[in-house]
Amino acid sequence: MKKRSEFVYDLRSMGLLGHPGEWERVNATVPAPADLKIEVIGVAEGTPMNLELMFESVSEGIYVSGTVSTVARGEDARTLDEIELPMDVDINEMYVYEQAEGDEDSYVIDRDHLDLEPAIRDAVVMALPFSPSQDGSEEFSYTLGEDIEEGESESDSPFAQLQNLLDEKKES
Repeated sequence: MKKRSEFVYDLRSMGLLGHPGEWERVNATVPAPADLKIEVIGVAEGTPMNLELMFESVSEGIYVSGTVSTVARGEDARTLDEIELPMDVDINEMYVYEQAEGDEDSYVIDRDHLDLEPAIRDAVVMALPFSPSQDGSEEFSYTLGEDIEEGESESDSPFAQLQNLLDEKKES
C-alpha cells in the first residue's frame, strides 16, 4: 500500500468537514517534495519545510492560511557562488468542496482529504527570485569610469557642442 503524503490532511478526523466556523492550527515540519526550483535556485528534495497554518472551515470549503518556512539553495546570479536563501512564504488558498464549471485553478477537496502540496509548490516556486544574489538585491547596478562631480561646467560636457549648435540655430 502506498504511503500517504505528509501534505495530505484528513478533514473528517480534524472535525472541519461540513462545520463552518470551526478551525484548526497545523504546525508541522515536512520534507520538501521534488522539483521546487527554477533555473538557478530551488529547494532541494527532502529539505525541512516548517508549516505554520490555519485551516478554517467555511460553507464553500476550507480556507488555508499561514506560512511555509524553508531554505533555498542555488547560485548567485552575478558571481555564480553557492548561496542559501531563507524563505518565509505566505499561503492563502481556498479549497472547495465542488469545483465550479470552467474553474480549473481552484484546489479541490478530494474524498474528505486536502492535499497541500500543489498550493505549497505554487507559492514556493513563485517566491523564488529569478536573479538571486548574496546581498538579496535583484537590482542590477554597475559603475563605469569616474564619478561625475557636481559643479563641472557645461563646456566640459560631451553634449556642450550639440547645445551650442542648437543655440546657434535658434538665433538665426
